[in-house]
Amino acid sequence: MGDGKASEMIKVTTLPGAVAMNLRATLALSVVVLSVICFAQEPKNAEQPGRVRSEIQTRAEALFDRARLLSDIRAEKSPPFRLQATFSLTRKNLETSHGTYTEIWISDSQFRRETVINDMQRLEVGTAKSVWQLDSSKNFPLIADRLPSVINVFPERMDIEFGSVQKSAAQEGAQTGECAVAEPHGGRGKRAFCFEEKSGVLWEALVGQDLYGSDYACFYGEFRKFGSRWFPRQMACFDGSVKRIEAEVTELVTAPSADASLFTPPTGAAELGRCFSKIEFPARAFTPEPDFPRGELQFGKGSSVELSLIVDKQGKSQDVRINESGGKQFDEVALKTVRQWRFKPATCDGEPMAQKIGVNVGFHLR
Repeated sequence: MGDGKASEMIKVTTLPGAVAMNLRATLALSVVVLSVICFAQEPKNAEQPGRVRSEIQTRAEALFDRARLLSDIRAEKSPPFRLQATFSLTRKNLETSHGTYTEIWISDSQFRRETVINDMQRLEVGTAKSVWQLDSSKNFPLIADRLPSVINVFPERMDIEFGSVQKSAAQEGAQTGECAVAEPHGGRGKRAFCFEEKSGVLWEALVGQDLYGSDYACFYGEFRKFGSRWFPRQMACFDGSVKRIEAEVTELVTAPSADASLFTPPTGAAELGRCFSKIEFPARAFTPEPDFPRGELQFGKGSSVELSLIVDKQGKSQDVRINESGGKQFDEVALKTVRQWRFKPATCDGEPMAQKIGVNVGFHLR
């Protein structure tokens, strides 16, 4: 990259005591870096496995504590703020949507988020134990559910058991540092969080298989000062080599006062639970397979339909929606089938709570 035009594409921001991430350079190396740093073997110690695991957990938590101190603008006693961002989302059919995201944050138990995609709007109002969500359209894309957690940067819950802490690979253009690798748990695959060596910021998060059934890795760059914190202005998440989410923070300012009515749950909103301690995710209890649509039998071809739904506190399917169509007749059968499904509801410290999940209904001739 010797010419001036190429050099302009690599924007570097200075962090305290270190050179910050170059997001574009990091993204180009994402697949290579992940294969090296996230799936190495866990250190073995047959004589003192408990002690080794305790040391690993202590080190991983120390990395998180340092990164939060540097970048967590939602930490306790942090000043209220208003954040605005633009973003693009790419669905599994590779259809891309663009939109805006606005968050007014007063505290962890009082915030409001608004996501706009074309003519669709989602309002979310957060309280200590719930997030009240209202969509203007049933067609709101499922992948948009990930957007708040991507912009939040840090996991909302930290009951993570780490199996290893590994040095990241020293490759040209890649960040060097340490990666805390978590073991699969509760239906989730292996996860990893990587921290830049000198500054200590969290710049990469590999999220193992989630409730939507896919793995994805998120990268953070262009850190800038906000008060006493260094917050990333660029975020991008990949599912393999496909960029699913890209966001850029366009405004981040303090907001010491806000109209109290903004934090009233909207009329007709669905209540989703929040849990910061021991959580159990929904489990299938009665999920019969769908019948193959008669009108499609003559073609002999299968299909699949991706849906989202809310499992309420009684384990019933509510607000079932099509997110990725499999064809009209397949969609109709999938909706009818999933509405009959029953689950063991999610729990927080043993108490039932409502939670949104994604499911995929497959149609195959036997």
